[in-house]
Amino acid sequence: MYLWIDNILEGLKDTYNTNNVYELYDYLEIQMIKLEPANILLRCNEYFYYRNYFGNEIVLVRNDLNLEYEKFILAHELGHALLHTETCEAAFNKNLINTGKLEKQSNYFALKLLNLDIDPVAFKGFNIEQIASSLYLPTNCFENITDKI
Repeated sequence: MYLWIDNILEGLKDTYNTNNVYELYDYLEIQMIKLEPANILLRCNEYFYYRNYFGNEIVLVRNDLNLEYEKFILAHELGHALLHTETCEAAFNKNLINTGKLEKQSNYFALKLLNLDIDPVAFKGFNIEQIASSLYLPTNCFENITDKI
């Protein structure tokens, strides 16, 4: 189902010889800017992606996030930047696009980019919330994609 995303990830790793999200942002010239949580540009969110902010592609991120969570957020937003080039402009009108599908695709992209293996032995008896919490990930990142990881 997500073979096309796997192909994009493989192309990224082959082209840039890294899966480090910070290095990929540099190579792809996407700016990451950390802001105070109350900054108006964040629109009361933890992060916000702008495809064209005064001619720049940027991701704004709160400066108080856990590093592992920040990496996931950056990888997730990189997924949107690379996978959903036509739909990001329409994202402000949620009636025009299937945002749930796009979010699942970006979550899958992020989990695969970061090589987040969920060891079934280590997490035996854990529920999704406990696994997400121990990996510093949002609970919804596993929604409908755990069978594809």
